[in-house]
Amino acid sequence: MRNIIYLTILMVFIFSCKKDTVIENIIIEDNTAPPYNEVTTVQIRNYVNKIYIDLLGREPLMSELTSSTSDLKSNSLSDTSREQLLSDLMSTDEYYKRFYEIYQTSYLPGVTNDELDFTILIYESERDQAIQNGNNALVQLYNFELDLMYALRDARVDYQNGGITINEFMTRMTLNQFYEEINMGAENYVLSCFENFLKRTPTDAQLFASVEMVSGNPAQVFFQDGNNQNDFINIIMNTAEFYQGLSIDIYNQLLVRQPDSQEMVDAIFIFDETQDYQSVQRLVMKSDEYAGF
Repeated sequence: MRNIIYLTILMVFIFSCKKDTVIENIIIEDNTAPPYNEVTTVQIRNYVNKIYIDLLGREPLMSELTSSTSDLKSNSLSDTSREQLLSDLMSTDEYYKRFYEIYQTSYLPGVTNDELDFTILIYESERDQAIQNGNNALVQLYNFELDLMYALRDARVDYQNGGITINEFMTRMTLNQFYEEINMGAENYVLSCFENFLKRTPTDAQLFASVEMVSGNPAQVFFQDGNNQNDFINIIMNTAEFYQGLSIDIYNQLLVRQPDSQEMVDAIFIFDETQDYQSVQRLVMKSDEYAGF
């Protein structure tokens, strides 16, 4: 109940403010930079090391550490220099592999890329056998499952190339055989989606309606109609609460705490306008709190 009340207050605040007002507040807060004369080289190196570990899952090479530290120092630890370092790392294959692994481990524990590839091979073989046997119904079933498997397999590359949004990326994490097997049954599936993506349990009414929808019956969730699993996931992945959940993920991963009310407003505003997960990451990681300055 507390989460529902908090979200209601938060969303009223967001949508009762003009968008340019929110931007103006962010600019004003960041307008006066604190002095960094007393920040030591060791502190800067620790900051760079932390960035590499969080974004790439490894420590920087000595050349990377030296170069990044030098760039930050020569630019007086400016907001722009921090943003550039973060953006450079977020444009690499390593970053997107790390990003995919984090959510694959969270939502598909125990499912490796090798297992996914092996499952695809089995489904393709059985589909081809069904084609030879002239079993069109079975062919359609295997093709449907294969499309979901292909989508999951290609999620990282498609997201990296800008072909899909963060909403679609998370959708692919849930619309597949593995997620359904881990969260077997319509009720468990619904509960896992609320807990993983909205960071709360559903109300009794939401649980009942969601289970009905996932089970193939017409129902209404978040005031939107649907009658199948795809409809349910599409509704969940396009709510303001979904963006709230992503914001909580980022702050927990990087600062080991929940965002405060203003941080939540700023993050949800970015997600609502751009669906840009990396922009919210950069917002957190270029802060003095994250840097330890």
